Amino acid sequence: MGRCYKSIVSLIILFYMLLCTNVVLAEGKDLGTSEVPTVEEGITKKQEKEVLNITNDELLLLSRLVSGEARGESYEGQVAVAAVVINRVKDPRFPNTIRDVIYQKNAFSVVNDGSIKMDPTESAYKAAREALYGTDPTNESIYFWNPDIATCKWIKTLSPHMRIGNHVFAK
Repeated sequence: MGRCYKSIVSLIILFYMLLCTNVVLAEGKDLGTSEVPTVEEGITKKQEKEVLNITNDELLLLSRLVSGEARGESYEGQVAVAAVVINRVKDPRFPNTIRDVIYQKNAFSVVNDGSIKMDPTESAYKAAREALYGTDPTNESIYFWNPDIATCKWIKTLSPHMRIGNHVFAK
């Protein structure tokens, strides 16, 4: 059952990606470089390559995390959550893959409550891609939390340096 389910999900994702590619081609957009919307005023920018080279499975996992952790947040807040994960992968104090960062013990509530398994929203997928192309509204933060609902005592000892929506961010 699990293997069949994964195959079906992979096929759906592949179909969606092919569909998106065909729409881009039909609109005559250049695929040589990726156009990714920036957080600031919805302007698009071109990036040569992704900040991290990740698999489609990792992109899906990151999108699921963003969808759950940043549910109800603005698009900027969703990009910020994805950026924190990417910043952790690049930080030597954390695991060096998206999967290992996300599944690090007690790191994210969506893993603990199982909502990481839910399908991501389209907005979360776009936010994850944008963060992969270098947009980081958090200024290289490696922690975020919602101070109204956070239950972990140690996280409250960090000094937040910015707030985006309901989340505060710290280095």
